[in-house]
Amino acid sequence: MKAKYIFLLLLLANINVLWASNTKVDGIWYDFDKSTKVATVTYRGKDYSAYAGEYKGNIIIPEFVKYRGTEYCVAGIAESAFFDCSELTSITIPGCIANIERQAFYNCTGLTSVTIGEGVKKIGKSAFNQCTSLRSIKIPNTITNIGDYAFYGCTSLTSVTIPNRVTSIGCYAFHYCIDLTTVTIYDGVKDIGESAFNHCTALKTVTIPNSVTSIGDYAFYDCTGLTSVSLPNNLNKINSHAFHRCINLVSITIPNSVMSIENYAFSDCKSLTSITISNGVTSIGNSAFSNCESLISITIPNSVVRLGDFAFHNCKGITSVIIGDDLKSIGESTFSKCENLKSVSIGKSVQTIGKNAFGGCRKLASIELPNSVTTIWDYAFDDCASLTSITLPNGIKSIGNKAFNRCVNLREVYYPNGVNISNAGILSSVKKIAYNPQENQNNNSSKSASSNPPLLVLKDKTQSFVDANSNNQIDADEKCTITFKVENKGKGSAKNCEARVRVSGTTKGISVQTVKLPTIAAGQSYEVSIPISSNIETRNGNVTFSIEVYEPNGWGVAPFDLTVATKAYEPPCLQVVDYNIASNSGKIRKMEPFTVMFNLQNTKYGDAEDVKVNVKLPANVFVMDGDAELSYPLIKSGEVKPVQIVLAANNNYYNNNIPITIEIKEKHGKFAENKQLDIALNQTTSSSINIAAKEEEKQERKEIQVAMIKSDVDRNIPVTNNKNPNTFVLIIANEHYQQVAAVPYALNDGNVFKEYCLKTLGVSEKHVHYIPDATINHIKAQVNWLANITETWDDPQVIVYYAGHGIPDEASKSAYLLPVDGSGTDVTTGYKLDELYATLGNMPASKITVFMDACFSGSKREEGMLASARGVALKAKSGVPQGKMVVFSAAQGDETAYPYREQQHGMFTYHLLKKLQETSGDVTLQELGNYIIREVKKRSLEENDKKQTPCVIPSSEVGTDWENWKLK
Repeated sequence: MKAKYIFLLLLLANINVLWASNTKVDGIWYDFDKSTKVATVTYRGKDYSAYAGEYKGNIIIPEFVKYRGTEYCVAGIAESAFFDCSELTSITIPGCIANIERQAFYNCTGLTSVTIGEGVKKIGKSAFNQCTSLRSIKIPNTITNIGDYAFYGCTSLTSVTIPNRVTSIGCYAFHYCIDLTTVTIYDGVKDIGESAFNHCTALKTVTIPNSVTSIGDYAFYDCTGLTSVSLPNNLNKINSHAFHRCINLVSITIPNSVMSIENYAFSDCKSLTSITISNGVTSIGNSAFSNCESLISITIPNSVVRLGDFAFHNCKGITSVIIGDDLKSIGESTFSKCENLKSVSIGKSVQTIGKNAFGGCRKLASIELPNSVTTIWDYAFDDCASLTSITLPNGIKSIGNKAFNRCVNLREVYYPNGVNISNAGILSSVKKIAYNPQENQNNNSSKSASSNPPLLVLKDKTQSFVDANSNNQIDADEKCTITFKVENKGKGSAKNCEARVRVSGTTKGISVQTVKLPTIAAGQSYEVSIPISSNIETRNGNVTFSIEVYEPNGWGVAPFDLTVATKAYEPPCLQVVDYNIASNSGKIRKMEPFTVMFNLQNTKYGDAEDVKVNVKLPANVFVMDGDAELSYPLIKSGEVKPVQIVLAANNNYYNNNIPITIEIKEKHGKFAENKQLDIALNQTTSSSINIAAKEEEKQERKEIQVAMIKSDVDRNIPVTNNKNPNTFVLIIANEHYQQVAAVPYALNDGNVFKEYCLKTLGVSEKHVHYIPDATINHIKAQVNWLANITETWDDPQVIVYYAGHGIPDEASKSAYLLPVDGSGTDVTTGYKLDELYATLGNMPASKITVFMDACFSGSKREEGMLASARGVALKAKSGVPQGKMVVFSAAQGDETAYPYREQQHGMFTYHLLKKLQETSGDVTLQELGNYIIREVKKRSLEENDKKQTPCVIPSSEVGTDWENWKLK
């Protein structure tokens, strides 16, 4: 009995925890946990594979679901919840979902759209694996983990942005996303997993942030479309096959932080023309650059102590190789089949030359082996058909089988007494000269120096100075090169030569280094390139480079001078010079998106490079649209970068102010100013702040104008003490259309026109209805509001303002206003202009003034809607005003109503507001119309080189009375 009782308690306890499992509510299956009041989206039944395809069409997962009278928070998507639902087309996942578990949407081949809310933290292993129709996805800023295979095989995915809270991109995360063209990875990611972007053949460019320390094996393998990649400064090593078969990759710079380039890291990168290996690299793996056919020259820095087998095998384009002094062994086939290799300089520590190391280097005419070499392996110089002579060093102990096989032009071989060269494959016709190592410590160089010395001369008119910006001077923070050609007019080879440089004059911040030259055979020329760099300590003046080509036996080029002007560093100054805050309601409220706009400007005369902008937000404030992290390769002097980001605070945000920090960094980390914005909840959004740039020192150059985010008509709006109690205003501003192009600045037009109505014209706030991004139902409802309220008022006056698209009926040419949910090719989704005028004209209003900042056109069939500027550009009837009405229209016929980008308004609206500002609203409609027509015609030709002609159309009923009407 006691045992039964205990069993019953355990059963009840289990029921209490798992209140209901596999329960369907409103078309979605859940597991309900009564104790926590949490629901988890799941699959039907116990075996998910048995119920594959349960979900179809469009699914919106709610934040809360009611079950048996209790409300549950939906907090997770279980493993395999939507497994193999091939007919599921779209899914909306709210931010309350903590995790999207493994295989949640595995093989949902019909899924085209995924919306993941801010708040979701984890995308599990294989979560969207094989979602072959998924074209785009926005990963929210709250995501911290992207699991292995998360988007594996999403073959239609075209772009992806990895936000800064993600620390690791899982293995095979985007493997075989063959349509993926753009990848943006923000600072914060540390590890890019194995094969993360393997076989993303359409990927063209990728910037890897400095936070990344590890790029996994095969990470970008077979990304055949990749042309450039920027490696981060904190990267420790480049793993094996990381960029293998990136056949269109052109250049790569290995940062100083990298210590190891692993096996096959850049193998088969056939378009790679240059590779800069930094002094931090100690190891280059097997076949690391094999089959890089376009490489021209290679310098192995002194830091490299391991050079793997086949490292540069079949690099057919390489002409010269310089090997640093710390390398001890050249591996097997390291430079084999480098068919165009002509010169090689081997560092003084190399002891072993591996099997077939230079096999097939058919243009290699000479090579000097340092005394450190003790072993030459089999076939090391096989088929070096241009090699004419070789001196084996004093320390040589072993020469492998056929080491010089098929060297058909070899004439002389100098070798130390006692060394066996019988199996070296040297032709019998070759003159073999033995020497005593004790008498010839310099590889018989004394003999050759006296009997067949080289003679290096500077070739006339070959000296040149090359700088990055081609102004023929060394600017601060610039990389430059001095080049010249030397020719060996002697009889012997010039070996162990160096280009040495002494610097005098204004040398602050200037650095230059000695360059080792390869062996220059008799009769050959060689172009010497001496790299020069400057830093921000460089001063104005001149620097003289005294250059000589040193040859150990005195047969080098005597010093010659080259003088170049230097220019001091011109610092930039990056500042937030202006910002503005806007919302549809005119207030900053929780749960309501608001827009922060700011102008980032370089307010000094130096260019800013590698600029990073990070908008930091407090907890429970999220990005709804736009990017919180931005990067710009270059911001020139005076240049402005407008930034716009849509934010929202949720109900968990409890402070009265929203502090927003705009962090700005540039290349040197010294010439940018962060900005703190404190936005108060419930504040109005009609004003903006101007942060003046720091005063520039007096210089004889054009002054940089601070870029204000608002127009001059948005500031200093005239305020009247007079009330205008009988006037009713309807403002419709449509900017963000669902099916056609946006209308730039329409919302700003509507917002500011509203401010003029309230402040300058004295209209009561209760009498002004401002409808941003209005649907067809919004428009009809607001016109009905006007009709109803004017019937209850004595002597009402009406002002209607519209900014947005217009379209014509192609048959009748009648004009229609286009609501944001309307179609540009279907006039039945619009609001007929004649219907609007008829409704307004029937109102008992003594004055009706309509402002139309729109033009009316149609569609260009082969390209859909033609929204070349603010409107679209086909001719339509302008509509007939009714009753006591006058209409101000932005453009005539087939003209376009253009934006005035400098002022961030419509061209028509800006001049409407400008006249109201200049006159404080005390202007007749005739004066207002004449001003708008004259100024818009003039300005549109200046700004756009195209004609825009506003017009004023009164109804027949008002005659000429309208000319003396005033809005105020």
